[in-house]
Amino acid sequence: MKNDNDYKAKDASAEEAKNTTRNGNNSKNKHNNNMVASPEMSSNFFSHLFLHWAQPLFSRASALHKENKALEQEDLLQLPHTDYGKNIFPAFEKAWDAQRVSGKPTLVSAIRAVIGRKFLYAGIIKLVNTSLQFSFPLILGAILEFMEDTQGGKIPSDAPWYTTYRGYWLSAVLFLGMSTKAITENAYFHIVYRLGYQSRVAISVAVYNKSLRLSSSARHGKTLGELTNLMQMDSTKIEMVVPNLHV
Repeated sequence: MKNDNDYKAKDASAEEAKNTTRNGNNSKNKHNNNMVASPEMSSNFFSHLFLHWAQPLFSRASALHKENKALEQEDLLQLPHTDYGKNIFPAFEKAWDAQRVSGKPTLVSAIRAVIGRKFLYAGIIKLVNTSLQFSFPLILGAILEFMEDTQGGKIPSDAPWYTTYRGYWLSAVLFLGMSTKAITENAYFHIVYRLGYQSRVAISVAVYNKSLRLSSSARHGKTLGELTNLMQMDSTKIEMVVPNLHV
């Protein structure tokens, strides 16, 4: 027969286990609350434009490389809150439910609610980028024409400065145009690839949530492999399509 000391020891062990669990949960909550926000969210316009907000990651990688080490999970930058599934899916779900009330829902309209105005903003950047690309041959042609006029003596000595130095300022315009094209191209692909990722996340979460609500009879009509393909393969195809819609 167990004595009172055994029961007291068990009670003390149980209480200690509870305290340990409670302290562990408090530590996790404290860790989550102290997580550093993504530097991208607090960066200014020029930092967004030149991706300067990612500099701490490269500095950390350079320091680790000198020590013959690689980046670890804790070294990576935090994701912006806009890239989390819990913040992406509500817009998709709201648009889908609204379409179900008014008529037959379509995947395109639901995805449009997710990517929103950013996709139009990316289209404007792509238009500027393409326009700059078509302007380069015209500028090069003007520079070659200036060189021919200079060698042929067709530019008079009393010509205005913008005619005399036409080749120089055209070269400066060409340099600025090529720099702007590189910057806008980087900005465009950064936006559209993120929108593609957000579209994939929205579809994957929607399929997963739907699979949890399937009835027993409906589950027999869909295999686990089919659901996995919808969440991974098919959603990835949509992710690859979104960056090419403006091309």
